[in-house]
Amino acid sequence: MAAKLVDGKASLEVRALSRRVLGWRKRRNWTLEDLKEIVGFSTAKLSQLSSAVIRCSPMDVVKIASACGVPDDEVELCVQASHRLGDPQTWDYVTRGTWPRLTWTYWDVATEASELVIVAADAIPELVRTAAHHAAMLQAGATAHELDSELREEVLGRLAMEPRDAGQHGSAGLLRVRLIVSESALTNSVGGARVVADQLLHLDELQASLPNLVIEIVDGAAGPYFGMGRSFTVMRFVERRFDDVVHVRTLHGDSWLEPEHERQPYEHALESLEAVLLPREETSLWLCRTAMQLQDPLHGNGFERSQMRRSAINRSSSRA
Repeated sequence: MAAKLVDGKASLEVRALSRRVLGWRKRRNWTLEDLKEIVGFSTAKLSQLSSAVIRCSPMDVVKIASACGVPDDEVELCVQASHRLGDPQTWDYVTRGTWPRLTWTYWDVATEASELVIVAADAIPELVRTAAHHAAMLQAGATAHELDSELREEVLGRLAMEPRDAGQHGSAGLLRVRLIVSESALTNSVGGARVVADQLLHLDELQASLPNLVIEIVDGAAGPYFGMGRSFTVMRFVERRFDDVVHVRTLHGDSWLEPEHERQPYEHALESLEAVLLPREETSLWLCRTAMQLQDPLHGNGFERSQMRRSAINRSSSRA
């Protein structure tokens, strides 16, 4: 029997369970059609489970796990997760929150989103980092996460997508990213001047080549504002059953905020940021100028810098 969504909403945990359970078929190199034949589910049910229109019941978990030969401990984790999703508050009260919980990554959720608003106050986000800059961040201990290159490339591919392609069958859909980054995050010395300069030029190239990416810089001369110094990502979705979520990375790990009252301060912070952003048309100029100053601090006002300035202005005009 299909398990209905609670209040018509597919939480992050509902979607994580669907990904985990339906992903088991890949261990056998099965398609969804193969799995349908083996477990006896209809095409409609598998499609609804895949897109979290309905949630996996404990019986669904057991049937799919049995067919795919999943280890008992992983089956138990997912069965318990399925039970919890029916009434999370009661489940947590009865179990005193001692049962292990399903986990998911930033990239798992980002690949489902239709819009990401990334506020980067302390570091350039992984989505747009160069390999050299990320390696320097790892070496410095400023990040503990290896890049998930496959999922990152999937996200970047959607940023290059044209609207006419987004509606095609099998398409992951259009993604828009607004990156709001502080001057201090852009000019930190991790990796040295050459690595930082190359990173800035990479950002300018990405903005010029990806129509669905907008980069905005927080004015370094701006005074205090609400949310100052906070890094977070707001993820929005086309599906009405998916509420917006806020992702915050802390020393304790990833924190995901789903209830509206928990998300509201971050929406307020976005509103406050509007007053301290440099004009969008100045982004390319700022990136190129700063990169040149890092590469050649003594002769950054020379002919090559002027050429880069004119090139940046032309790109800004063409985008406008």
